[in-house]
Amino acid sequence: MKFHPYSEIFPLIEGADFEALVEDIKTHGLREKIWLYEGKILDGRNRFTACKRAGVKPVFRKYIGKDAASFVWSMNVSRRHLSASQLAMAVAKRATLEKGANQHAQNCAPSQSKAAEDANISRRIVQHARKVVDEGSKALQRAVENGELSVAKAASVVDLPKSEQLAAAKEKLKLVESDDPPREDGEPDEDEKLAATEKELSASIDKVMRADDKLAAAYAEIKRQAAEIAVLKLSRDGYMNGKATITKLLKAEQHKCEKVVRQLQQANSEIEKLRERVSIMEVA
Repeated sequence: MKFHPYSEIFPLIEGADFEALVEDIKTHGLREKIWLYEGKILDGRNRFTACKRAGVKPVFRKYIGKDAASFVWSMNVSRRHLSASQLAMAVAKRATLEKGANQHAQNCAPSQSKAAEDANISRRIVQHARKVVDEGSKALQRAVENGELSVAKAASVVDLPKSEQLAAAKEKLKLVESDDPPREDGEPDEDEKLAATEKELSASIDKVMRADDKLAAAYAEIKRQAAEIAVLKLSRDGYMNGKATITKLLKAEQHKCEKVVRQLQQANSEIEKLRERVSIMEVA
């Protein structure tokens, strides 16, 4: 049986997770029916494949709703343990499929900002994913979906010929791993830290701006600092040309990042002062 394009928004599970699903179906049978839409599997590719492996007859039910893409999203995003990069790829794929299915309709898919907000990830990482989906090789896309590469590293090589993209991205990954100090399991990397800081700062600024339009100057200054962070990250990625030079360049970038962190701390201090001002104004 064929898979519906919407079912491919999320990656297939592999390795130990898939084997565990096969064993569970062997022992307990198929717990959740497989959803069909337009005569194809809409949700349950993993269960269908595991049933075949386990020798268990699959059981189906038809989806009769009006928004198959949203149905697939809601069925998968809560039960799958996906990284930010994998979620971003799913967002980009969904947008591409919905645009293709509704190419004559306006407002057929949410904006990148809205899609990122719904997935609880940054807009920047969705932009990286869209670039990988539009310009990256199938092998490069699979590497991100399988968790082998971050979407930012994949996006940094899409200008290369497709036959060279995956190898170049993995080479960059090796260079970073060889020079970066070991991190404890679960500790977010630099991209995640900066994205989280930027998101928190943006929310605080928006709240203050709604209280007093005269704070536009402060808002513009903080936005400029956020843009500097983006430039620094792009510069850092572009510097990864070889192990001999990467150590020196990364140290320089680390100094810049430290400076930006100090600037963010100063900005947060300014925000606190602005909040006090708003509170005073509200009392008055």
